[in-house]
Amino acid sequence: MILTHRLVVAELAHSDLDNIVSYIAIQLANPLAAATFLDEVAKCYGYLKSNPFMPTKVIASFSSKNSTLIYRVDEFNKQVVIVTVRYSKSQLRLLHNSEKCC
Repeated sequence: MILTHRLVVAELAHSDLDNIVSYIAIQLANPLAAATFLDEVAKCYGYLKSNPFMPTKVIASFSSKNSTLIYRVDEFNKQVVIVTVRYSKSQLRLLHNSEKCC
């Protein structure tokens, strides 16, 4: 049996996703790309639930194509907490502990 952690998405991360999807769908006039972005994020969420300890730092990043998720693992409560979501990996190049996925 694969042990998984519960996924918790912080308010900031929800707000980030709303802003990113609106930007892609409305500003870039590409609703299909916005839906694809959400699918990528959902895949990463699922992957993190099953593999929360990919990076070894307390706060870690996880990159997939055009998105980077910043998260922390709360082992006591068996949770992966998504702290924030970024649309462009270039915004987070200073984080040296990122993993690629999806």
